[in-house]
Amino acid sequence: MALHLLEDWCKGMTIDPKNCLLLTGVSEEFDEGSIEPILRTSTKYLSECKMRGRMFVREEGAFAVLCELPSAVDPLQVPSTITVEDGVWRVIATGSQPSPAPASNVEFLKKMSAFLGKEGKTLADMPGLLGLDPGVPHLEPAPSPDEWVKALGKALEKVVPPHPESSPYRKLRLFSGGPTPIPGEEAFEPWLEHTTEMLQEWAVPDAEKRRRLVECLRGPALDVIRTLKLSNPGVKVKDCLEALDHAFGRTEGLEDVYCKFLNARQQKGEKVSAYIQRLEKLLQRAIMRGAVAVEQMDRTRLAQIVRGIQYQNPILLHLRLRERQDNPPSYSQLIKEVREEEERQAAGEEEAL
Repeated sequence: MALHLLEDWCKGMTIDPKNCLLLTGVSEEFDEGSIEPILRTSTKYLSECKMRGRMFVREEGAFAVLCELPSAVDPLQVPSTITVEDGVWRVIATGSQPSPAPASNVEFLKKMSAFLGKEGKTLADMPGLLGLDPGVPHLEPAPSPDEWVKALGKALEKVVPPHPESSPYRKLRLFSGGPTPIPGEEAFEPWLEHTTEMLQEWAVPDAEKRRRLVECLRGPALDVIRTLKLSNPGVKVKDCLEALDHAFGRTEGLEDVYCKFLNARQQKGEKVSAYIQRLEKLLQRAIMRGAVAVEQMDRTRLAQIVRGIQYQNPILLHLRLRERQDNPPSYSQLIKEVREEEERQAAGEEEAL
């Protein structure tokens, strides 16, 4: 009955019932000026609601109050009741269920609502995500439960990132650091270069990166990380690589590593993209040695590129690299822009011929 009252009331006032709430059980003690403030302070979601009218319901011996929100009501964000001094107000929305749903269903819907909220969506967007238009009547039979499950799975695939355990990745190369190399092991420097690059590419939490790093270590190298984890169980991957570098890398000082980075210049005939990739290896080594702070990585990289690229290189001018030093791009964005510009210039040269 309350739901019918909500729909009929909205129809009479020519407002969308999907945007409205109905309060029932409101006693006469609460006048029109006090109801809206109570509702707005009851939960953050109702902070923008507006009272549109009040009506006495003879059967209940109390008032019903119509309130409107700026957009469609999300039933999972609305409390089923609001406690006041003299009792409880019941809250009705068009999405309210006539009977209590099983606890497992409610919990699932809450999790779904929270997930959709992070993606900028609501439950009201689900028909569109599933390829259904809620505003158009369906001439075909309603989808079966199995069809709904398949459609929902396809929709979630578009917005849910793969779980770290299920995402495919290339295993890291083996390294032991022992006096006798194990089969398949390579020297430390190329191993470190490859491992650092791979770990940067993987979009997984740091703990997962550390687990994958440990998987590829053997012998003395593994002992280094085990010792590190004894003093700090949550040690970062960066610190693990730094410890391995100290144990097995070249004994270069901080100043030596940084000087090599600063002295790196684009060579004659070398593409800008190739120069940036070569420079990145030196920068990563400087970061691991503590010569460059991670927070200054992008700024330091771009400053050296501007110094190291051959004077008046067209890419330097076209991408306005000098002007972008206060807001430098990341490595991936920079190398993407440079390679695209190189391809564009090469295509222009071919057309000129």
